[in-house]
Amino acid sequence: MRRTAKVDPAALEPPAHLSERSKALWRQVVPDRAKSPGRLALLQTALEALDRADQARQVLDREGLFTTTPGSGVTHVHPAARIEREARALFLRAWTELGLEWDAVVDGRPD
Repeated sequence: MRRTAKVDPAALEPPAHLSERSKALWRQVVPDRAKSPGRLALLQTALEALDRADQARQVLDREGLFTTTPGSGVTHVHPAARIEREARALFLRAWTELGLEWDAVVDGRPD
């Protein structure tokens, strides 16, 4: 027989530091798909990565994809581009690990 860890009901509330978007996702996922401490931790990691990616995207939207070094005038890809890419990859890995990938029944079939 498999034992399940008891989770404090307060742990089922989204962490306060998450964005409103991530809190909404938390509230959708937790009741049915993430109640164990391990799944809650993985979900939190995924949503923190999503928030980080969104923050990096906001910087890129504001400052552009490239930066120029003041001294040399050399143009570089903005550091936020790497942050966004890595954070989205982490989000997708964690989301997939939780089994939350696209579902034809729930999400519909692609056209």
